[in-house]
Amino acid sequence: MVTIITTTHVQQKIGEIAKNIDKTSYIVTNKGEGKVVMLPYFHGCDELIAEYIEDYEMFMNRKSLDKKYKQSVDSGKSDLVI
Repeated sequence: MVTIITTTHVQQKIGEIAKNIDKTSYIVTNKGEGKVVMLPYFHGCDELIAEYIEDYEMFMNRKSLDKKYKQSVDSGKSDLVI
């Protein structure tokens, strides 16, 4: 289950949140805008978190990435031979 809470609520109830994180995940909002996702940790999830961070960075930089790769496509086939 996912619960939406405010940053103020996190500050006030961090102990309770930490105690229940294995049952409830949280989306933390600030002024109505989602800012943080709080999920339970498990041994071995580091690779999944790294993939998420990579996806997040690509999403945040999608305009410049689209432009960069459009230029690459528009330049045509490379003459590189392997």
